[in-house]
Amino acid sequence: SRVDAVTPARSAFALLSRPDFRRVYVAVSASELGDALQYIALMWFAFEAGGPLGVLAVRLADSVPALVFGLHGGLAADRWDRRRVLIGADLVRAAVLVPIAIAGLAGELPLSGLVVAAFLLTAATSYFDPAYGALLPALVDRRNVQQANGLVRATAEALSVGGWAVAAGLLAFLPVSVFFAVNAATFLFSAAVLAGVRSGRGGAADAGAAGLHDLAAGLQAIRIRPFLAAAVLANGLAVTIAAGTWIAGAPQLVSENLDRAAGGFALVMTGYALGAITAGAFLARRPVERKVLGSLLAWSFYLPAYLVIALAGSVEVAMVGAFIGALGESSAVVLLNSAAQEQIPDRVLGRVMGLISLVHRGAHAVGLLLIAPLFAFLEPSLVFVGAALTLPLVGIGCAAWALTTARAGAAPAPATGRSPRS
Repeated sequence: SRVDAVTPARSAFALLSRPDFRRVYVAVSASELGDALQYIALMWFAFEAGGPLGVLAVRLADSVPALVFGLHGGLAADRWDRRRVLIGADLVRAAVLVPIAIAGLAGELPLSGLVVAAFLLTAATSYFDPAYGALLPALVDRRNVQQANGLVRATAEALSVGGWAVAAGLLAFLPVSVFFAVNAATFLFSAAVLAGVRSGRGGAADAGAAGLHDLAAGLQAIRIRPFLAAAVLANGLAVTIAAGTWIAGAPQLVSENLDRAAGGFALVMTGYALGAITAGAFLARRPVERKVLGSLLAWSFYLPAYLVIALAGSVEVAMVGAFIGALGESSAVVLLNSAAQEQIPDRVLGRVMGLISLVHRGAHAVGLLLIAPLFAFLEPSLVFVGAALTLPLVGIGCAAWALTTARAGAAPAPATGRSPRS
């Protein structure tokens, strides 16, 4: 818009002076803290109920819904009141967690219940994420979306680390099932805070014309922007490789190669979280002009990251590799989302954010299915080396494809022999 063109970008913390953004920031932060506690409870119960296969089942259930509901979540963000979509998703997630907490406290929480709960929670998140992503430009203006995304990302990761630390202390005198109840309370708190948001009331301008089944407009909005399309593609391919390698391989590598138990894996996870915090904090302060190119090249961070992890002789060295990897992935995700929020018209922004969310979350499920089985017959270090060499090629290759496509689209039409006036 013309206002965005002449209004200077604001610092991330200055954006908190805007009441609506502040409310959304507080709501998202509260639920992120609850999610950190819930993650521990979910993985613990899954392992107790079904061992490693139980954890795999829950992680798949936590990823597949994005493939099923991601596009419809984007359509909902364009057709319906975005604020109400956010509130509805929070209320659904709270409702799912209450019976899970009760069953866990009663000692009657089966693996099937965890799988269903994980599926429903991510299904609701598939509506929350596109609505949040499409609402953000209205809260902070398009020129400030990168700073806002960086601030939210850094805060979320910091709360995750804090949540894990709090969990370690609380588990000394509370049952782990309490964490499900705590997260349900954070979702209710988030819904209450979001009720005060004024922006996002009413659907997008062309909601009535778009209809619930009109995906073409969102896909077209990406297709005509080759570099943005390349960044979405790179995100899907890279997360498939990186997440599949990390989820299945990091615990195994820490256990077998570094001779450490769960505490060692927690330290490596802390290194990853610190890297994500650093990337978010940097991007909250330093606007990047060419966001899409930055997102594509950020996947190259995995070359040194996974090589360090593969060759690590100690948990401390593996933490460094995890830190570097998080710098790359967090930067790629923040810059991709920010580029879409800057470039895509509001009337189809929800559909585009839904597609990005689908690709990102769905890639976790694909990675578990395609990459994780490699650890059954290959050394963890070999898989990490393979991923380290492949991931930079994904970003560079997609960038080259976008450049070729853009040049082909800009090429002049061939001469036809007719006069310029004909």
